[in-house]
Amino acid sequence: MALVLWITLILNWSVSLLKLVLGFSTQCMVIVADGIHSFSDGTSNIIGLIAIHMAGHPADRDHPYGHQKYETLAAALISFFLFAVAFGIIREAILSFSRPKATEVTALSFFLMGGTLLVNLFVVWYERKKGKLLKSELLLSDSWHTMTDLFITLTVVAALIGISFHIPHLDSIFSILIAAIIVVIAVGILKRSSDILVDKAVIETERIEKIVRRVEGVRDCHEIRSRGRMDDVYVDLHVLVDNEMTVLTSHGLANIIEHNIRKEIPGVRDVVVHIEPVSHDHREV
Repeated sequence: MALVLWITLILNWSVSLLKLVLGFSTQCMVIVADGIHSFSDGTSNIIGLIAIHMAGHPADRDHPYGHQKYETLAAALISFFLFAVAFGIIREAILSFSRPKATEVTALSFFLMGGTLLVNLFVVWYERKKGKLLKSELLLSDSWHTMTDLFITLTVVAALIGISFHIPHLDSIFSILIAAIIVVIAVGILKRSSDILVDKAVIETERIEKIVRRVEGVRDCHEIRSRGRMDDVYVDLHVLVDNEMTVLTSHGLANIIEHNIRKEIPGVRDVVVHIEPVSHDHREV
């Protein structure tokens, strides 16, 4: 996973440098805004590299569930970087309405944006492929982050065409549009990350119930809970059995339930089964 982030870091910052140099030299704010956004892509890659290093540590006494949520936390931090970038672009765009600049559009501008589009397509495809293969929330979130570049690049091209026809304030207007796209993507990343961090249910209760009820000896089940990431799920539930069932038999039953859940639902790391006698009223506290 680290190799994927190093490759995308080099690509993002190379493209960012070219955009910033061209944008400042031609006084084209929309290209500068795109360059700043590409730079933030590289920054998110660095955050990801640090998070992967921390998330790779095995479970210990202070972190019995492991350190995987550091990766999710990094994905959330990426969204905050996007918010900061978007608001910075909006601020500069609003100021430029009162201080218009003579923007220059050249063939090099279109050539650079065309090359940027190809690089972005490759990065999105590469990160999405590796993210699904490695079941990495960080890589998938970062691919959505990079996906904004595709829309932004097309927006920049449209802006450059309009600017070349000397349409007033088009540079600022399209810069604000870019910022709006960034905000929408940032909200999506933050939503997915926060769902994991606040332990939103990962697996439908009915799906687990069907697996459990097929096991011979199970009379009923309830209080089914799940949390974590899709590649790192923790499940716990209560199972009701006959009053006469021995501890040894009920222990074996719990092992079968755990095995079946982990076998049929990919990504489940641990299952805790609480055995209760069927006469026990589970509504009692």
